[in-house]
Amino acid sequence: MKTMYLLLIALLVTACNSDDTVDPASLLPPITMTGENTFGCLIDGKFFRPRDGGSTINSDNKGLILRSSGDNSIEIDAHDYKSSKVSSILIRVKDIDIHRVGTYVIDESNGLRGIDGMDNSYIHCRIWNNEVGSYQTYLSYENSGLLNVSRLERSPGIYFYHSGTFETKLINSQNQNDTIKVTLGRFDIDTVKLLQTNFN
Repeated sequence: MKTMYLLLIALLVTACNSDDTVDPASLLPPITMTGENTFGCLIDGKFFRPRDGGSTINSDNKGLILRSSGDNSIEIDAHDYKSSKVSSILIRVKDIDIHRVGTYVIDESNGLRGIDGMDNSYIHCRIWNNEVGSYQTYLSYENSGLLNVSRLERSPGIYFYHSGTFETKLINSQNQNDTIKVTLGRFDIDTVKLLQTNFN
């Protein structure tokens, strides 16, 4: 009986000392510049990555999309369609065709994209907020972060590689006292293979 008691104590001590929590940063894809079609970041310390959803009539619900615009800019649009509460993040890099590789300041977002968005580089995300029980939109503001483009390569008229890192602070569009941080962000996109890439 004494042996059983000592064994039980040893098991309890081992269980209490073991750290089963996973560091969210360890889940991020590595920082690469080889067109791996990866994207990831921490949103307020929680791991975010794009994941495809089921197809609909008008869309394949792709987890990661890169759009070019007529004003020399791009938008990286990432969605996690597999979570029970779908979250998303959108990054606009203004004048990437002009400035190319280098550091871009993250400025104000109005929560919209394309021609309805602001005329600068920005980030915004939509995530579920447990405290209020609804989706909330978080916006970048003037000089709220940095995005570094480490590789931009193209063939005549078509960009192949977009690689870089980003970090920013965002503010809730409905509550100025509610802020979050986007940290350890990274992307490495080969636009030619992007549509054929599965994000699971």
